[in-house]
Amino acid sequence: MSADAAGLLFMVAAVTVESAAQLALKVGATGGASLQSGRFRRFSDTLPFASAPAAWITAGVAGYAVVIAFYTAALHRLDLSVAFPVGSLCFVGVALLSRFLLGEAVGRARWAGILCIVAGASLVALK
Repeated sequence: MSADAAGLLFMVAAVTVESAAQLALKVGATGGASLQSGRFRRFSDTLPFASAPAAWITAGVAGYAVVIAFYTAALHRLDLSVAFPVGSLCFVGVALLSRFLLGEAVGRARWAGILCIVAGASLVALK
């Protein structure tokens, strides 16, 4: 596997974990279950810490520690001018998670903006 491909895989991992960390921080900051959509609430209710906002916040902060490791590994293999724009895909991940797991409304204008982010990150990543 080339260094660029490995770097992009680390970036995908960083974006995925960062999106999940943002979700955990949102759930913790708002007190938990009342915010979540039915499917996610059924899953999160099985977690031993589901009703403890501080645990969600701790999970979010821990997620950022993992993101730092993935992002550093990506920077070892990619130019910063590639890695940083690809990191903007976190906006896409957060929008998807907030829509499908938290039930937040994401209107047409936001989806159009998200599509622009995907297009821009793709152009940068393809060199």
